[in-house]
Amino acid sequence: MIVWTNQPYVVYQKLMHTGSVSCDPQKSDNLNSTILESNRIFQRAYAWMIEQLRAKVGPASAGVTYPIWAWYRQNFIHRRPDLRERHDYADQVCIELGIPEEDILLSDFSAWHFLLNDWYNNDATNEKEWEEKERWFDNLPAEKQKIVTAQSWQRIFDITPQKDNWTMNGKYVQACFWLLQKEQVRRVWRLRKGHRVKELAVSEVI
Repeated sequence: MIVWTNQPYVVYQKLMHTGSVSCDPQKSDNLNSTILESNRIFQRAYAWMIEQLRAKVGPASAGVTYPIWAWYRQNFIHRRPDLRERHDYADQVCIELGIPEEDILLSDFSAWHFLLNDWYNNDATNEKEWEEKERWFDNLPAEKQKIVTAQSWQRIFDITPQKDNWTMNGKYVQACFWLLQKEQVRRVWRLRKGHRVKELAVSEVI
């Protein structure tokens, strides 16, 4: 399976020098602090995704605690993200990877936000149905709502492309896996602030 991950250039350097890289939560703005409410939201959501990755893919290697995130689909098309649109770092790379399908967990990026916001993921296909299901959910006891909400999050793993006046499923698809390995690298693009995107020769490190 082909996926693409955007990383700081220093991560690519480390990958080429050491052969593998795992997520370092201390270097993640979303994970390295419990002070900000937004960080606690991400930590809770990441903990849930980690449980799913363990259940659906298998346990992580020793010493690996958080997954690597990547992209599988952009605007319904299986293609790499545009670094100019997803410019996360002053000096970054987009790494194209070939990873066995059984080692990756794909999920719908938009539906992921139901989990981030601790919302019930209503699977209605029209407004009337949505209102009926929301009324049904609102009438549940609080403890039952928590159970139903957690169960509804499983829908993020349905990445079947669907586009109509009400549903937009599988438009953007993200991927999670445990370890970034040098032998998985197929192609690499680099974008530095003030420069154009440049494709690097695989293993090229400056």
